[in-house]
Amino acid sequence: MGLPARIAIPILAVFAVVFLGILGWFLRIGFSTTGSAFGPSTAPAEQGDARIQATPAPIATDPPGTFTVPQTGTGPMKSSGALPGAGVGGGTPAGPPGPVMAELQQLRARIARNPKDLAALVQLGNMEFDAQKFDKAADFYARALALDPANPDVRTDYATALHQSGQDLDALKQLDAVLKQRHDFPTALFNRGVVLQAIGRRTDAVADFRRYLQIVKPDDARAAAARSALQQLGG
Repeated sequence: MGLPARIAIPILAVFAVVFLGILGWFLRIGFSTTGSAFGPSTAPAEQGDARIQATPAPIATDPPGTFTVPQTGTGPMKSSGALPGAGVGGGTPAGPPGPVMAELQQLRARIARNPKDLAALVQLGNMEFDAQKFDKAADFYARALALDPANPDVRTDYATALHQSGQDLDALKQLDAVLKQRHDFPTALFNRGVVLQAIGRRTDAVADFRRYLQIVKPDDARAAAARSALQQLGG
């Protein structure tokens, strides 16, 4: 015979309380232990896109200028400074701001009416460059050069777009062509120094940067970048 109910029920209640207490203690340890089945992970997963701030590409109408301080190695230059034609710009990830879009449409309409509209081709090249669409910019510059092959500014801009597209050897050919006609054209001389450093021709890059500093004023907009490049090159 079993125990009377008045004795058995309290005993079972005590065992139940003790069992639940022990179970709760084990669960608490499990949830608080890093790396356990229930505990927190050592490296919480993150949703990458949630941390990305929107930074639309700048779009402006200023004409391309020159490269900034050069890099080593090949491929397009990356720098935090002003790039050729870079402006404050604006726009949204979905497209450029209204006024810029209106100007783009106007320029495209001009070219549709007259494919030999040199000014429109150059301006579209500049705007595509500022939007960091370097391949498109190079196409417009090439079309402009077909109409005006002796234009040193457009050819230098074309070389700039080629460099930014990673086509350093083609960019060098274009800059060589400019300097063959105009030996001391400052913009081409500076840019060639950038490209030469990018492809590892250190001695030639030093020579171009030194020559550039000889022919421009000390307060030239790119003089500081040239001196910085020489310092990097040890020249």
